[in-house]
This record gives sequence, C-alpha cells and structure tokens, in this order.
Amino acid sequence: MKFILLIQTNADRWKVLARTEKENFLAAYISFNQKIIATGEHLDSAVLDHREKSLTVRVRDGKVNVTDGPFSDAKDGLSGYYLVDVESVERAVEIAAEIPDAQFNAIEVRSAAVVPGL
Repeated sequence: MKFILLIQTNADRWKVLARTEKENFLAAYISFNQKIIATGEHLDSAVLDHREKSLTVRVRDGKVNVTDGPFSDAKDGLSGYYLVDVESVERAVEIAAEIPDAQFNAIEVRSAAVVPGL
C-alpha cells in the first residue's frame, strides 16, 4: 500500500531554534532518511521550497489566474513529503511518527491510490 506522509510545519518554529538544535534536527533527518531507505519502504521524498516562493493557480471560466504565495494564509504549511510503500496504515503511521518534524509539527498520512491510466 502506498501512502504519502505530508509534513506540515510552522516556519516561525525554525527561526527560534539555536544553531545546535538546528544541527541536531538535520542530523536526525539524515539518520531517518538512511533508515527508511534501507527498509525498502521509501519510494520518494522531497523538501519543498518556502511557502512565500509558491504560486497558486486557479482556472475560472477558462481563464488562468496565478497569484503569488500559498493557497492559504495559515501559519502552518506543507514543507515536504515522503512517499512510502508499506504493508499497512499502521506501518505508515509508525514511519510518520519517526519523522523528526513529528516532534514539533504535524505529519498527515494519506493513502496514495494508483489510478489506472494516469
């Protein structure tokens, strides 16, 4: 079963961390990445650029409208993801709980169904 683990973070939290805390956090991510790749459950992952650099695209009445910035003005936003292939939703939750951001932020777990023909 494929699941996408969506990392929701608050950029303000990162700004207040001390340098050593940031270094430890990044080291935890390196360790986690190595572990999840070694299990064979990792399919893909990425860190997303800052929310302020995003674009939001809408099509209304056939017209494309592009605005600067994220879809919502919430403080928390999508900052990255992991795509995993695991045996159960319980295993996806276990992996999500190991993502370093889960200590401070939220990880959303969603089933990622394959749609034939797409």
